Amino acid sequence: MTHVTTPLGPEILSGTREYQWVASIVDAVERRTGRHSSWDRRLFEEPTDAFARTFPAGPMAVSREHILRPVMHAYDAPGELTAQDRQRARLGVWVVVHEIDHQQAELGDEAAPDAVRQLGPEDMALSEGFAEVKATRLTGLVMQDIGMDKAIPGSISAFHGSVYPGYRAGVDRVLTGLQKVTGLSPENVVSAVEQAPRLQRYNAMADLVIDTRLDGLVPEAHRSQIRLQLSRPLRDQLGALMQHESPNGDPVALDRLGREHADGALAELEHQVGVIEQHYRQYGADAPRMPMSWQDRSLVVRIEAYYGRSTADLENAHLRQFLDNGSRTGLGGGGTAAGAGGGAAGGAAAGGAAASAAAAAGPVGAWIAHRSGSRPFGKE
Repeated sequence: MTHVTTPLGPEILSGTREYQWVASIVDAVERRTGRHSSWDRRLFEEPTDAFARTFPAGPMAVSREHILRPVMHAYDAPGELTAQDRQRARLGVWVVVHEIDHQQAELGDEAAPDAVRQLGPEDMALSEGFAEVKATRLTGLVMQDIGMDKAIPGSISAFHGSVYPGYRAGVDRVLTGLQKVTGLSPENVVSAVEQAPRLQRYNAMADLVIDTRLDGLVPEAHRSQIRLQLSRPLRDQLGALMQHESPNGDPVALDRLGREHADGALAELEHQVGVIEQHYRQYGADAPRMPMSWQDRSLVVRIEAYYGRSTADLENAHLRQFLDNGSRTGLGGGGTAAGAGGGAAGGAAAGGAAASAAAAAGPVGAWIAHRSGSRPFGKE
């Protein structure tokens, strides 16, 4: 998903079989999800080597060579299809379902200080990975809805691998992990992510944890800070997958990397939940804000200002943290040399504890992989 400036190919008119096939998939996805897409009902040929492209509140472009022609061949073939023919037919549905997920997702305000950067590593990994997870879940159902399973026997059960195996594995494992952390059903977790603006989906995941594991413990006024603390390991670990994901990569290795990064994110998430629980249970109803770096404090101030919330509590917390640090390092005055030394040691120990806490494919798959480094999907 990169900014694409290549002009669109010829328009595919609404009276053609190709158009009707794509439109039937879009309609089926919208019925299945209960969510409208922003597709403007115009379809074009994709002139590059990409499988497809979508435009927010605009058209869709689909490759005639890689998607439309193989699908129409599968419909029209007089004899028995090969395994690869069936795989390519199913891949065609998968690609359109994937693209429609992008057009069903509201982008969100790019200027919001708590949003991830559009088309940045965190956005790429979660947006493409979630579209792959959704395509995995819906493709077979959509094929039944449009009668493709009967028109092309064997296509519904054909295996074609994943276009973004690292992103897909990472996001799928994070979603599964969130079910365990929160105790929510898979449907509730997926729905919360799906309905959130694309650039706010990590925050939606953090909110699920706050509203379940930390319900009644974290004051609402502290939510922005805690959300930042919980979403960071998810953003960092999934975003790091961008340096590995490649259409020429080994899908098995990418799948493993995706799962490893997800496991790292979930382990750190659980650790942070424990640290937060300990803090708020220790202080009770009048718990102060948790300590944070000046960078995080600056960001939380901007977030609160953006949403029109008071930062008086944040200013008081900063002053309390400053005074506490000063007294521990002997800056408060009045102590003996030994006392000041003890305070410095205590401050170092506390800093060390805080630092420690913070640290704590089938034939079509091969066909996809050898495509000379091309990107299977593009996005304007």
